[in-house]
Amino acid sequence: MNAARLAAAVLAAVVVATGAGAQAPSQPLPIESIQLRGDRFRGLHYREMTEEQRALLFNVVNSARAVTNTTGNGPFNTLLRSPQVGEMSQQLGNAIRFSSGLSGRLRELATLMAGRAWTSSYEWYAHERYARDEGIDTGVIAAIAEHRRPDLDSMPAEDAMVWRVADELLYTRRISDSTYREALATLGERRLLSTVTIAAYYEYVSMLLNVDRYPLPADAPADQAAAAHALVPLTAAQLRRDGVGPVTPRAAIPNEDTERAIAALGVSVEREEEVSADARALAAVAVMSLWDGHFSAATPTTPSAYLFAAELLNTRFVSDATFAAALDSLGERGLVNLMVYMGYANILCAQQALVGSDCILITSRRVVL
Repeated sequence: MNAARLAAAVLAAVVVATGAGAQAPSQPLPIESIQLRGDRFRGLHYREMTEEQRALLFNVVNSARAVTNTTGNGPFNTLLRSPQVGEMSQQLGNAIRFSSGLSGRLRELATLMAGRAWTSSYEWYAHERYARDEGIDTGVIAAIAEHRRPDLDSMPAEDAMVWRVADELLYTRRISDSTYREALATLGERRLLSTVTIAAYYEYVSMLLNVDRYPLPADAPADQAAAAHALVPLTAAQLRRDGVGPVTPRAAIPNEDTERAIAALGVSVEREEEVSADARALAAVAVMSLWDGHFSAATPTTPSAYLFAAELLNTRFVSDATFAAALDSLGERGLVNLMVYMGYANILCAQQALVGSDCILITSRRVVL
């Protein structure tokens, strides 16, 4: 199948996945001159891409996100290293963003919270302006940037509740019964689920961006670039605090659109040819460690896949040495797929937290560290 036919076929799938509320451009946008940016993952140009990579780029540029992204900015240069998995990832992003039931303001608030938790410069640069466009008060944005509690009493009730849910999820890795009850009353089931899922999804996006050290565009407005670069990485004590109040089991909240897209990403990235079962099992241990707050100490024999995953999740960044070791062990495609698996697993854990459960990931391998 040639690139144009493949792109058209996958674009049809995107429209189905994102639902009636998401509209792709009426006329396809051109991609032949696109030069992507990157750092650890070199920025690719259209002319050097395979047909599968061109199809993914076409669908990114011509999907519902084209209202804000017409040149493939963000994690897609990295995801192009594994275009089939990348396609499932971008479909998931569309489903989560545009089938959430959240207003643009609430969606951007949850996104900013995740970007700040990861000190993701590009995520902040891209979404801080969208947040302002959606009417989020600049004082609230400044409070999030400075990692402090905004004046919740002065915020609209729904905004304050999205902040509370995202804050509790991202920094305690649980949602207390009292927060859940209040959020359910304020947001309703669908928007509560969407708040949790969007926060976890943008943690995944931030993983990809931070590992790549994805650069801001050369023509970024100076004030916006300065604000993004001014974010101070959070300390270990800031990244994790104890939860308050009991957590008891709750019924799952359904959302067929996102459930299908999450499942499709899982099926795609869990293939052995994408990343080995052993590497996935090591990543699963690291993700569960993020949620229970206890990472295993490294030894001279600790596999590089676990060292990479644990360092990224525990600090939000990876050193050059850790990146190089993982890249040497897994290759570009394998390393990208490892990160995708981590993001997928993190979303599953967030949804388990919403139902009052500990994070439990089932893998086909038993890992001893």
